[in-house]
Amino acid sequence: MPKESIIDDSKPNAGRMYDYYLGGNHNFEVDRQAAEQVIKLLPFAPKGARLQRWALQDIASELTQRRGYDVIIDFASGLPTNDHIHQVAPEGTTIVYSDYDPVVVEYAHDILGDTSNVYFFEANAAQPEVLLNRPEVQQILAGRRKVGFVLWGVSAFLTDDAISHIAQYTYEWAAPGSCLAFNAQGADLPPNPTFDQTLQIYEKMGAKFHKRTLTEFRKLLQPWKMDQDFISLLEWHGFDESELAQQDLEMIGPLAGGFGAYLVK
Repeated sequence: MPKESIIDDSKPNAGRMYDYYLGGNHNFEVDRQAAEQVIKLLPFAPKGARLQRWALQDIASELTQRRGYDVIIDFASGLPTNDHIHQVAPEGTTIVYSDYDPVVVEYAHDILGDTSNVYFFEANAAQPEVLLNRPEVQQILAGRRKVGFVLWGVSAFLTDDAISHIAQYTYEWAAPGSCLAFNAQGADLPPNPTFDQTLQIYEKMGAKFHKRTLTEFRKLLQPWKMDQDFISLLEWHGFDESELAQQDLEMIGPLAGGFGAYLVK
């Protein structure tokens, strides 16, 4: 997305629209208007956003309590509200959030306050080296490179080159035993005119939505190795579908991010 559209509150921003779907108040009127256009086309959009956040909470538990990581580095984090990773991770876990929207970063600092061991930096997910090489981040990590990376809810808005670069750089930077929780957003989408209309709203904002197959995602993520292959978010660790109508079930995958997987080094 063009940088000018991020800091200009006269233009809608995908990240702030996501906050609106979640019921947050860190958004502008222009974001709310654009989000309402999406909701008119896809009424389940807020449910899809909640499913994404629920998945992040499960990832936090998986990476810390079940896999034993004490450092989580999350790219393109969005706002760290009370349904984000740091609320689930055990006390003492170091969490490094990032987002390239300076408005989100400013709000994030207000939300987090002096929360212990949780940090938020302005950085573009497409350039992981910028975040990982920041002197402040290096000081926080104190040489620790066996980490759990999270790249969730953003892959559809990244180019092939960006995803490939993220995978290659983080793999080379990380210590053996590290893990990447990855969300294959917009994967294996069936034809759907209504969803295509929604994508046009985002593309007018400069947020182009890239459609890919799971096979293409697997190739782009090399040299990371699949520890758990992609599964639908509707099948993600006991998700309760009871609140979803049939229309939601038919469309939730594309909007909510489609599939998730853990990859390891």
